[in-house]
Amino acid sequence: MDKSTLGGLVAGWGMVMLAIILGGVGFGPYIDIPSVVIVFGGTIAVTAGQFEGKDLKRIVPAFKVALNEVKVEPLPELVEKIVFYATEIKKHGVMQIEQKVLQETNPFFKEAFQLLVDGTKPDVLQPLMELKLEHMNKRHTTMIGIFGNMGGTAGAMGMIGTLVGLVAMLANLSDPAAVGPAMAVALLTTMYGALLGTLFAGLIESKLSQKHNVEVTACEVIIQGATMIAAEESIGNIKMQLNSILVEAAE
Repeated sequence: MDKSTLGGLVAGWGMVMLAIILGGVGFGPYIDIPSVVIVFGGTIAVTAGQFEGKDLKRIVPAFKVALNEVKVEPLPELVEKIVFYATEIKKHGVMQIEQKVLQETNPFFKEAFQLLVDGTKPDVLQPLMELKLEHMNKRHTTMIGIFGNMGGTAGAMGMIGTLVGLVAMLANLSDPAAVGPAMAVALLTTMYGALLGTLFAGLIESKLSQKHNVEVTACEVIIQGATMIAAEESIGNIKMQLNSILVEAAE
């Protein structure tokens, strides 16, 4: 479990609830069904219309990714492991690492180094793994975009609800009993839209983006390392090139 993501969600929503409690009027005045329909229903409808069904099916898995820790090894440890494999190959040949590669849990690493064990040339290995990285990047970017669009749509639906409420209020100024409910719709839809866009969609979008960047950097290190090993580069050169990727990622 990613404690920062869970903590952010719980703390954010908790602060809002605490503010409502301290306000002294309870939760009742903050619950308005028309506002819920406009913001939540409208956001779901617009999001469903913007993306393909196959992408929408991955919303829940993507949300789980945001809540869980990144499964990628820390980059310095990844570099050390690649250097270790390179050293073993230099000393004992590529078949020395075959059993270790089969035990790897990172699918991207396992595939790259299995190609290495199979004797794949660097000019073939690198394009193959870069193509795989490109497909992964497209999948991740789509999911990040879905949550980003959800955040923007929620805010827009909040404004639409506000306009609906204001029109209803202005149309019933002569009826004091109708002004209150219309004003509630006007105010609460803005609030709901801000909460959904900031304390859910925006937070998840940001977390997925960060985890995507970490995974992409790790994949770039793996591709570079496997390609250089296949090209029989020196251990020192491999280590220097991989560490330079880490420096660029840290900037």
